[in-house]
Amino acid sequence: MKISNYQIEPYIHRIAQEKIAGCLLFGPEAALVNYRFNLIAKKITPNLSDPFLVANISKEKLVEDKAILADEFFSYSMLGGRKLILIRDADVQAGAALKMLFADQDFAKKSDNFILIQGGDLDKSSALRKLCEENPRFAAIACYEDDERVIKKFIADELLRHKVKFNLDATSILYEKFGKNRQIILAELEKILVFLGEEKNLTAELVEKLTASEAEISANEFVDNFAAQKFDLSLLAAEKLFRDGFEAITLLRFLSNYLQKLYQARAEIDSSGISFDEAVKNQRLFFKAEAGFRLALKNFSKDFLIKNLSELQHLEIKMKSGIVPPKILLTAFVQNFFVTS
Repeated sequence: MKISNYQIEPYIHRIAQEKIAGCLLFGPEAALVNYRFNLIAKKITPNLSDPFLVANISKEKLVEDKAILADEFFSYSMLGGRKLILIRDADVQAGAALKMLFADQDFAKKSDNFILIQGGDLDKSSALRKLCEENPRFAAIACYEDDERVIKKFIADELLRHKVKFNLDATSILYEKFGKNRQIILAELEKILVFLGEEKNLTAELVEKLTASEAEISANEFVDNFAAQKFDLSLLAAEKLFRDGFEAITLLRFLSNYLQKLYQARAEIDSSGISFDEAVKNQRLFFKAEAGFRLALKNFSKDFLIKNLSELQHLEIKMKSGIVPPKILLTAFVQNFFVTS
């Protein structure tokens, strides 16, 4: 039985109550297949370490004995309860074993056990996929890449489930930082929830603080000090990053992106008649960065920004040439301001 894309989430939510004997998960998105595999497994048997309720069948066992799947499906747990039969990394052997089970048209009526199969990126010609899609007592769920809207809703639903107050900026930052891997997102949300404790109010600024790596924090310090014309402190931040293995070209791009935002804001003010406040707002800065950005926007002229953006472009080309070590090039660039300031 093929489960349509729009039905997948609610279907998985109630899958333990569905009158089916099992489910096949497949598709190109391995992370999503794995996430849903674990989610469904826990819906059927919350304690996956219970040896009486959970049986793992390897590919090797299926090669040795195709009947092992049917034997497990029709068996009873020693202590009672619904048995979960797991097959990971399924291949043609799983298809052959499943075909033997399906030969008994009443197989699903004879046992309450559940078979959960994790397949790879199975095409339409796959015998395993065809068997599951065509059998009304077995679910087939294809796992394709989620779009941005789906992942942001997933994040929002998780926060709502834990009764956390949040805004759209918070979900956007989490999406931008952790992409579409739901397991990574859940792991990060778990850390955030522990930090929040009883104070369940999640702001964009707090997300930034809680999810920023040490390298990101130091890179932002480098840029912020440069923008504030504290070039000595900017050099210290750069040296720390280099010691920790941070790439000079990445740091250069941090600075270039920041100056580009300043240039865009300055161009809007000078050419489009936009107010200072509106130009700053248009750059979608986080609250903690706004004060420094405002000061830099007042201090740096459009000509200064154009000149240094051009120099940074040439500097990146030099770094890629490999003639002079990138760290030396970036340090010299900042030292030039330090000496002349």
